[in-house]
Amino acid sequence: MWTLPAFSQSPNQANDAQALALAKQYFQDQEYEKVIDKLEDLGERSVEPQVYQLLFDSYLELEEYRDAIKLSRNWARRLPGRKANFEVDQLYLHLKEEDLRDAEKLMESIFEIIDRSPGQAYAYGKALSDRGYANRALSVYQHALKENSNMNFDYQMALLYGELGDIPKMHEMYLQMVERTPGYLATVKALLAQSIEAGQRDENLELLKQEIIKRIQAGAPERFNELLIHIYSQEENFRAAFTQLRALDRQGRLDGKEISNLARLAYNAGDFDLAARVYKYELDKGETYPYYQSSVIAWLDSRKHSLQESETSTLEAWQSLAADYEQYGKGFRGDPFQADLMIPLAEVYAYRLNQADTAEGILTSLFDRSWIGKDDQALAQIAYADLLLFTGRRWDAIIYYRKAEKALDQSVIGQEAKFKRAKAAYYVGDFQWAQGIFSVLKESTSKLIANDAMQYSLLITDNMALDSTTDALEAYARADLFYYREIYDSALAILELLDMGYADHPIADESLFLRASIKRAQHQDAEAIKLWQRVVDEYSEDILVDDALYEIGKTEEKLNHTDAAMKAYEQLFTEHVDSFFASEARKAYRRLRGDQIN
Repeated sequence: MWTLPAFSQSPNQANDAQALALAKQYFQDQEYEKVIDKLEDLGERSVEPQVYQLLFDSYLELEEYRDAIKLSRNWARRLPGRKANFEVDQLYLHLKEEDLRDAEKLMESIFEIIDRSPGQAYAYGKALSDRGYANRALSVYQHALKENSNMNFDYQMALLYGELGDIPKMHEMYLQMVERTPGYLATVKALLAQSIEAGQRDENLELLKQEIIKRIQAGAPERFNELLIHIYSQEENFRAAFTQLRALDRQGRLDGKEISNLARLAYNAGDFDLAARVYKYELDKGETYPYYQSSVIAWLDSRKHSLQESETSTLEAWQSLAADYEQYGKGFRGDPFQADLMIPLAEVYAYRLNQADTAEGILTSLFDRSWIGKDDQALAQIAYADLLLFTGRRWDAIIYYRKAEKALDQSVIGQEAKFKRAKAAYYVGDFQWAQGIFSVLKESTSKLIANDAMQYSLLITDNMALDSTTDALEAYARADLFYYREIYDSALAILELLDMGYADHPIADESLFLRASIKRAQHQDAEAIKLWQRVVDEYSEDILVDDALYEIGKTEEKLNHTDAAMKAYEQLFTEHVDSFFASEARKAYRRLRGDQIN
C-alpha cells in the first residue's frame, strides 16, 4: 500500500540537534569547556537562541569576557533585528569587567541609534530592563521622548519607576496612562490593586487620590472617577466610594452595575451596615430598576447580618426586620425569588423572635411549590431540619436532612445536608455512623464543609481510640447540642463536669474551646479570649490551636486591641501555614498593620 513519505531531518540538522542536546547536558553538569567545544562552530552559523545563550553563559562562567563580547558582536551583525539584546549583553560584560569607559561609549552609541530611529527605544529599553538596568532603561525612553514627544512609553516607565521605588513618579505615569489612553484604565486598576493594602494608610496613595480629585474637579474624563472609586474600594473605604458613586449616579453617568458591585464588596468585607445603605439606595429607585429584586434580597440580608453582629441589637429591630421581610415577600409570591426571602424570615422568627411555630409554617409552605426550584426546596428542607434540631426533635431533623441530601446528592447543598445529618447523628451518640460520613465529606468540594468534617472526624476518632467507653464524648456532644440550641447554661454545666472528671482525657481541649465559644456567644469576650489562649498554651500540639488563634485574633480585633489581634494572626500564619485559616489571618494582619480608615 502506498503511503506518504516521512519527513526527516538532513544529516547536518540531525548533527546540530545532537550537538545542542549534548551541550545542554554539559551545561547542567557545569562542564562549560565542553559546551564551548561542542557549540563553537555551530555558533558561527546558527540563529538558534539556545545556542547563543549556552555559549554566552559558558563564557561568563569561565570569566572569558572578551570571547563573550566577540560572540555577542558576531551575532549582532548576523541578526540585526535582535541587535538591542546583543548590545545590552555587551554592556553587561563591560560593567562586569568594570570597564566603565567602554560601557558609556556603548550607551552613547545606543542614544545615537535612537536619535536616528526613536522607535528603537522600545527594544533597547526592554533589553536593559530585562537585564535589571532600570535607570538606564528609563534614560533610553526619556532620550527617545526628547526626539519624538508623541511616543508613548507610559506603561514601561511606570513599571520602571515602581521597580526603583519612586512611587510618586510611578503614580504620575499611571495618571498619564489613563489620561492619554482610555484603554489603560483596566491596566492601572490592576497595577494599583497589587499595591494597596486594605485598611493601611499610605502617604503616596493619599497624594494620588488628591491629584485625581483635583483633576475630576477640573473636568477630567469620567474614567478618573472610576479610578478613584476603585482605589477607595481596594482600601475598603466603602463609604468614600459610595459617596463618589452616588454623585456620578445622580448625574446619570452609571448603569447600576457599579453600585451593585460596591455593595457586594462591602458585604464580603463584613461592612453590613454600609452594604445595607447601598442596597437601600438601589431599591429606592423603584420596581423598574433592573436590579430591584436582587437589591431587596441583599438589603434585608445585610440588615440581618448587621443585627447578628451587633451586641446591642434590640427585639424591636428584629421585629422591624421581620415586618420588612413580610412586606417585600408579598411582592414575591409565585416568584422563584420567594424562597430567598422566606427562609431567612423563618430564621428570624425561630431564633430571634422565639416564634418557632410561625417559622415552621413558613418553611413547610415552601415544600413542593411549583415555582420554587429544586435547590431552594432543598434549602428550605435543611432550614426546617435545623429548626427541628433546635427545638429538640433530633430524629425528625435527620429525616429532613436526608430528604434534602437525596434531592441534591452531588451538589454542595447536598453535601451540606449530608454533613448536618452526620452532625445530628453525632448529637444523639451514633458516633461510628457519623464518623463514617465525616470521613467521606473530608473530600468535599466545599472547603468549609471539608474542614468542618475533618474536625468532627478527628474529634470522634481521637476520643474513641483511647477510651473503652464513650461517656466523655457523649457528654461533650450533649453540651455541643445545647450550644447549638443556645441553651448556654446547660452546656456550660456539662462542660464543667467534664473538666472535673476528665481533665486528662483527649476531650479536654475540645471542652475548653467550646466553653470559650459559649462565652463569646454570651458577649463575655475577655473570658473567651482567656480560654482560647489556654488551648494555645496547654494543648500546643493539638489540632485546635490554629482555630483558637483565629478566634483570639477576631475577638481582639472586635475589641480594637490591634496589637493583640496582629500577634494572634501572625502566630497563626507563621506557625500553622497549612491551616484553613492561614490565608484569612494573613489578610487580617495586613489590614491591621497600618492606620485604620474610617
